[in-house]
Amino acid sequence: MKITTKLCGFLVALATSITFSATAYAAPIKTLFLGADNNLDGVLTDIIGSDARFDVANSAAFAAQGGTPTLSELQQYDSVLYWTNYYPASSIALGDALADYVDGGGHVVRATFVGQEVPNSGRIAMTGYAPFTTGRFDAYSAACLGSFDANSPILAGVTNICATVYRGDWSAGLDVGATLLASWSDGRPFVGINAAHTIIDISLFPNSAQYGHASGDYRTLFANALANCAPVSVPEPGSIALIGLGLIGVVRSRRRK
Repeated sequence: MKITTKLCGFLVALATSITFSATAYAAPIKTLFLGADNNLDGVLTDIIGSDARFDVANSAAFAAQGGTPTLSELQQYDSVLYWTNYYPASSIALGDALADYVDGGGHVVRATFVGQEVPNSGRIAMTGYAPFTTGRFDAYSAACLGSFDANSPILAGVTNICATVYRGDWSAGLDVGATLLASWSDGRPFVGINAAHTIIDISLFPNSAQYGHASGDYRTLFANALANCAPVSVPEPGSIALIGLGLIGVVRSRRRK
């Protein structure tokens, strides 16, 4: 009798007191490094190789200049980092595939040089998808991280990033409902997220492993963005309460028997 009473009390406390962190992530996270570029494996290792949130062994690279991944291939991953150095095999087909991936629950981070218009095509560039809307071609000047939202989990642990070139390839302008999370020191958009929180734009070329153009916390920024693109669906506290009450009912039923 005492044990049952204590159990009921425990279940009530559990049902009413469980809280969840505002941000929870699938662990480990599988990410596809989708670059129209060279040294893709080097980029993968540089950005997530020492980050325990990621399943590095089952993350992968895909050279977009040589082909376009299918939707089923994209759906094997929790998040996708998409950037360009060369033109993709088909920018329209790739943009459509990424939009289909997002429509099905996938999450995408886009980086330099996607802002240079031609690769920024297909449905991924339509209203309701990518947060940044106006690409520019003069991404060849130095700047550092300017103003940013320090409360955003995407900027957690990020205090300093500088780039000599290959950054800032977007003009001011956001899609409807999108949020600007960080700017460069010259005022150009740096980090933005769309209204649905499914696509993050980062106007920095991720391949510093080969070109050495960026310094500071750029790895943390990209890793945070890819991790924040893979949230876990956790029960609401109300659902936990119902579970707890259900368990109490089971205990009481067994007592009557």
